[in-house]
Amino acid sequence: MLFSSSLITQPIMAQDQHPLTLQEAIQLALKNNSLIKQSNFGVEAAEFQIAEQQSGFYPNVLIRSSVSHANEAPRIPIEFKSDTVLARQGTENTFTARVELNQMIYDFGKTTHSVKAARYGASAQKYSYRQQINDVTVEVKQQFYRSLAYQKMDSIYRSIIPLSETLQKINEEKLKNGVALSPEVLRSQADLQNAVVQMTSAKNELNKSYDRLLMLTGMPTSEIRTTGDLPVIQSTPNFNQLYGHLYNIALQNREDIRQTTFLAKQQQEIARAYSAQNYPSLMLQSDFSYFGPDAFGYYSSLSSRGLKNYNWRVGIGFTFNLFDGSRMKSQKMRALVLQRQYEEGTDQQRLQIGTEIKTLLNELENLQLLIKSNQVVLKQARANLKVVEVSYQNGAIPQIDYIQAQIPVANALANLEKSKFEMLHTLMLLEGTVGTDLHDTIHY
Repeated sequence: MLFSSSLITQPIMAQDQHPLTLQEAIQLALKNNSLIKQSNFGVEAAEFQIAEQQSGFYPNVLIRSSVSHANEAPRIPIEFKSDTVLARQGTENTFTARVELNQMIYDFGKTTHSVKAARYGASAQKYSYRQQINDVTVEVKQQFYRSLAYQKMDSIYRSIIPLSETLQKINEEKLKNGVALSPEVLRSQADLQNAVVQMTSAKNELNKSYDRLLMLTGMPTSEIRTTGDLPVIQSTPNFNQLYGHLYNIALQNREDIRQTTFLAKQQQEIARAYSAQNYPSLMLQSDFSYFGPDAFGYYSSLSSRGLKNYNWRVGIGFTFNLFDGSRMKSQKMRALVLQRQYEEGTDQQRLQIGTEIKTLLNELENLQLLIKSNQVVLKQARANLKVVEVSYQNGAIPQIDYIQAQIPVANALANLEKSKFEMLHTLMLLEGTVGTDLHDTIHY
């Protein structure tokens, strides 16, 4: 099967493409990324949770009022010397108002532990927010560098296609003239097909990177083109010797470790708050009541008994949870189990980070060797092309040999660019694992 490359070899360009640099992409992501916004809302909600728990330290003031209407005025007993009769007093309408004040005096630490739990939860949410920023930043860099790499590979494979087409035409003409063998024609067709497949794959990977960048940055436009150069590692460090240093950096910078640590502390304080509910809570209770004029008319006949149109009272009370069907105990045990879960999760995170760092360092070392090998292959291909070019210019060899010598150079260059990108991509994964930029550790 033959591929038609007349349309495929047109470069990926559009008049309304928006040029995008790495710093612009990062700034747009920090401003528009939905995951970062959601995490920030979580921080705000956690702050309000602290305020909610702190309200337990302050008095609770309530105002109650009522207006009522009866079909007739209320009746009260009036005693006579020989009898007692019910006489109507007041009116059908009544109005009352009451102000109540309740102030917690002492609750054996329930409110204090609840506030501490809320603060630990807010801190955990802040660390989650910072980790989200780091994750998004690392992925933006990955996708940005990925797009730059596949731009180069797309360009390289596009340069191979005209050479492969020319080579195929020459072999087909030679076959017609009885000079070339059919295997040579099939091989040239396979080379052209492979070049088209590689170019199509590079184009698709490039578009995938652009789509991912659009989602990460929240850009409204659908046409972007990343600009800039791929970073190059300036030195060739011994990656295996960096493990201890990078592991310590990771423990200091990974926000998700801090997050799970504070989540464990939060559950510990929640358990203590539930334990405090096994003890009574002392409360200061007071209220002031007022009876409106209509209502006072009802009470006025009893003024001789000292009843006024207002009264107040103050006292100390307590609440004690006598029986709740083990609800508090179950909630306390649940909090303690979650505490152990988060503590175990923190230990597992540390182990996983160490394993990931070792794996990525080994991958970097392998890619370092692969890059050196590809550089040697490219150097040999270019040296061979130089010799063939001189021979072709002197008329010692035909054009087909000169074309065949150019294709290995392009393929070697594509393989070198791909291995460089894979090394850079692995380095970005290492930055994500460590939780910080590694420019000062691995100069690139």
